[in-house]
Amino acid sequence: MANVLFKNELEEKQHEEAIRNLCEEHPEKQQYIREQYLEALEPMISDAQIRTYLSIFATRKVKTLLQH
Repeated sequence: MANVLFKNELEEKQHEEAIRNLCEEHPEKQQYIREQYLEALEPMISDAQIRTYLSIFATRKVKTLLQH
């Protein structure tokens, strides 16, 4: 994952876990999930003052995309 997005290793692990969970739900779309997650995360992460919930927001966005 692009380390430049994350403040520390803990934050990176949080997002990797969110991606992994999505991939377990949709194993046939792993590459798509990773790309869409990072694309959803990038604009949020640059503006976020509180970053704790970003994985939830990015996950919701990807789940919405997967439904369509």
